[in-house]
Amino acid sequence: MLTSADLTESGLPTEETLRRYRDQGFVHLRSVLSADEVTDFRAAAEELLAKEGPATWGASEDETQVHYVEAAWRKHPELRRLALHPVVTRIAEGLAGGPLRLYGTDVLKKDPHVHLPTVVHDDEPGLPLAGLTRTLTAWIPLVDVPVDRGCLIYVPGSHRRAPEHRQVHLADFQDYRPMEEVWPAYPFSPRVSVPMRAGDVVLHDFRTVHMAGVNTDGERRLAFASVYMDSDATYRPGVQDHPVAHLTPGAPVDGDDFPLIAADPGTTP
Repeated sequence: MLTSADLTESGLPTEETLRRYRDQGFVHLRSVLSADEVTDFRAAAEELLAKEGPATWGASEDETQVHYVEAAWRKHPELRRLALHPVVTRIAEGLAGGPLRLYGTDVLKKDPHVHLPTVVHDDEPGLPLAGLTRTLTAWIPLVDVPVDRGCLIYVPGSHRRAPEHRQVHLADFQDYRPMEEVWPAYPFSPRVSVPMRAGDVVLHDFRTVHMAGVNTDGERRLAFASVYMDSDATYRPGVQDHPVAHLTPGAPVDGDDFPLIAADPGTTP
């Protein structure tokens, strides 16, 4: 059982942890995974990267911000175990305040002196989903990620900005507008870098503005990200909607491909 000042004895976030999450839009929890788990999950991520040949996030290979393998939980049993890890999912539902489903997962690789900074964004425009109020992402480093290895950088409280300052629906990523155009206060908003040890977890609200710097360290940055969505989310056509494009707009996003995270039988670590 994880022992942490941020969690209760039953593994739920404490009131102080909840307050930080609600105020800032993210929370960093230390040593959520054991060293043995990190070793196993890192090996699985490396194996999948070698097998799949990662896709690029960026307009071209020369403009790549990160390489990734999507739907990683469906492609390797160890990464399914990580996506549905009972400690992580219990924390996620505790922060969200309601039931969640697994929407998607990525293995994320940022090589040293190769990849560009990760663009300033929040996750809402890239989710072809409607009815979201508590969706969040768990970002788990599988290696240490100090500041100079491209750690995540958050804008505290940005998830609470006014609706007119959110870039809600994108038909295509070419429609993306710089954050300062969408939200004029962004250039004057404080930012918080979150360096992390392997096995830590940071969870952020789907509307929290974040980014990542260049990896200037000598080692690859390797991480795993899981998006946990509202259990009653529905399909809204938009960007990156290939996992749900077979559905009728407005249909629930559920079933075995999008399992309830607290009810999956294969979550025992």
